[in-house]
Amino acid sequence: MLKFLGLRNNGYMNSTKKIQIDTSVSGILKIIIPLILSCLSSNLMFLVDRFILMRYSLDAMNAAMLGGNLAGFYVFLLMAITGTTEIFVGQYNGAGEYDKIAAPVWQMIYLVIFTAIFYIPIGYFSDHLNLIPECYAEDGIAYQRLLTYFCWMPGLAAAFTGFFIGRGQTKIITIIVILGNLINAILDYLLVFGIRGVIPSLGCRGAAEATIIAEAIQILILAGSFWSSKNRKHFHTAKNYKFDKKLFQKCLKIGLPMSLGRGAELLAWYLVYAALSHISKDLATIHGIAVTVYVLIAFICDSLTKGTAAISANFIGKQDLVSIGMVLRKLIIMTLILCFVFMFPLLISPRLFCGILGTINEDITHLYPTLSIIFKIQFINITIESLCAIFGGTLISGGDTKYLNITNLICLWGFVVLPVALLYAFNMLNSAIPVHLLSTCWIFSCLLLIYRRYKSRKWYKSVIY
Repeated sequence: MLKFLGLRNNGYMNSTKKIQIDTSVSGILKIIIPLILSCLSSNLMFLVDRFILMRYSLDAMNAAMLGGNLAGFYVFLLMAITGTTEIFVGQYNGAGEYDKIAAPVWQMIYLVIFTAIFYIPIGYFSDHLNLIPECYAEDGIAYQRLLTYFCWMPGLAAAFTGFFIGRGQTKIITIIVILGNLINAILDYLLVFGIRGVIPSLGCRGAAEATIIAEAIQILILAGSFWSSKNRKHFHTAKNYKFDKKLFQKCLKIGLPMSLGRGAELLAWYLVYAALSHISKDLATIHGIAVTVYVLIAFICDSLTKGTAAISANFIGKQDLVSIGMVLRKLIIMTLILCFVFMFPLLISPRLFCGILGTINEDITHLYPTLSIIFKIQFINITIESLCAIFGGTLISGGDTKYLNITNLICLWGFVVLPVALLYAFNMLNSAIPVHLLSTCWIFSCLLLIYRRYKSRKWYKSVIY
């Protein structure tokens, strides 16, 4: 399989020669671009689900959004912890301690095995653990239940990908995610709509099954590469399998604040979406479309966080603070350009995305004016959030996750969730626009506080000793 993918003789498994992180623009792009493509492809998997379900039924899309949001909450509780492997791998790699690189990955594999047991009862009781309106309940709960049973899979994938990202070897991740995305798209269409006389139309359940199959294939390829003969030889991926209580606790210490923070963030947005969906179908549809656009563009934030954390972790291993500052300045310029390029079509022609949605069977033209305003607000929010991702990734590389997540939660719940709850309680939540304006307040306040933390240098520390 690795030979087929063109990965057998790639540099990531050629030798134990110390990998140098190049701080030039081209060097940074060699790490960031594959991560951008990888995160874009990952987000496209969700986007394809939404588009296909839109064509199937708007109600199916809204049901999947509600059920998927809660399933996503469960996913990121685990994924945020297992993803810390890239921090430890990055610092070990920067310090030249290659014999220890595989150890944190194994600790997170054990965590996935342990937590997978708990997802079964959570999935089984999905009909009681949700705020889905009755009109979306049947499809939404079925979608949520199936994804919840397999919520451990993205966490396992994150553990494996950290092994490659932490060493700056991102090509394999790009190829695997793109492959998984193609498989998901094909299966999505076949399982959602079905083939007369061959495959029954499964709707939301079909979209969930397609995602699970695609994720399983990705994990199999990642695991095969992790345990390849050259990685076993150079990085001891088959020898460092022993449970290391001290290292396991370090991973939890770094990852648990991220897990709780990310989980609370997703829970907050789930509550907001649930409130809008209980008011009217139009508000649910508007917010669902806005979230779909955000998911498409948010790959910029995801890739910047991962890339900044991986690069900075390597320099922390070398105790080189100056290079981190140089990299961040270049990343900021790249970010502003990226955000403008990817959001510009929506700014000059907001109906472009809506025109694509026009392929669905239901008429939503009356929603276009509101969506046009929201798209403009999203441009501002995503740009600010991308800058947060750069400085936040730097804090993560030093293990300073507690401050990062506490800041995010206080701002999110204070500026968004509480005001939305009050608007809902007093029957004043009659538009989705205030929700996105409140989001601007949230993300801008986060940027100010995270930047202040970065300038204080309190995050600059090693987590591997």
